[in-house]
Amino acid sequence: MIGIGRGTFEHQIKLYFSDSVIELLVSGTILKDDAGNYLGLVLVFEDLTHLQKAQRAAAWREVARRIAHEIKNPLTPIQLSAQRLRKRYKNRFVREDGEVFDECTKTIINQTAEIKSLVNEFSSFARMPATNPLPNDLSKVIRESISLFKELPKNISFEFIERDKIPTCNLDKDQMKRAIVNVFDNAVDAIENEGNITIETSYDKIFQIARIEIADTGCGIPQEEKSKLFEPYFSTKKSGTGLGLSIVSTIIADHNGYIRARDNYPKGTRFIIELPVKV
Repeated sequence: MIGIGRGTFEHQIKLYFSDSVIELLVSGTILKDDAGNYLGLVLVFEDLTHLQKAQRAAAWREVARRIAHEIKNPLTPIQLSAQRLRKRYKNRFVREDGEVFDECTKTIINQTAEIKSLVNEFSSFARMPATNPLPNDLSKVIRESISLFKELPKNISFEFIERDKIPTCNLDKDQMKRAIVNVFDNAVDAIENEGNITIETSYDKIFQIARIEIADTGCGIPQEEKSKLFEPYFSTKKSGTGLGLSIVSTIIADHNGYIRARDNYPKGTRFIIELPVKV
């Protein structure tokens, strides 16, 4: 007869890979017989990665909600007051004073607009709408997203390659477009002056998975930063809020999908999105 002794333990560990980190809870139990002789050890590994990511995202959403609430209210009266002052007194100053007044009021208006934009992004992250999946053409969603980038200040070309015909998918069109546009935004920002962005779609008939690969020829992402890429408020851009890719990850997860980042060769980054397809 085999009994279980009192020797048990739990320990949380992190496994570091080239582009990801996995957090595990390791539980161990020593097996002994009735005489107390050692028979073996049972180890149970529980993957906490997604659970902890979800907990961190929920905590950051609450932070974002409070920030948006506290900051948003005074922004509109500040902006309107600056616009009113500019309109009423702009032409009442002599040359030098007029230039200073014009520059200062313009700065207030522009900076307030930028803060509003950031607050709106906080609000969007804090109040992600519930996913409403309906039958949609994924290729059409991608083409509509590409069309938004026709007029760019940089010399960037978009190429869309459909390797397979993807069946109609159940997805929230607006949210999926938002996710794809966010990835495009990151790709555009990563390209300094000129380059190209390639979008490839394929379909795995055996596992019924639609795959979208978005590759850019930009500056790429340092290896040590890949594991943090989809964390809230982590950004590789000086002016970024760090919410864009976190929102993308949330949208893809809400569609029971998965997103990851890889190096693109010879340079740049490749984002791979996998979505289940029910046919």
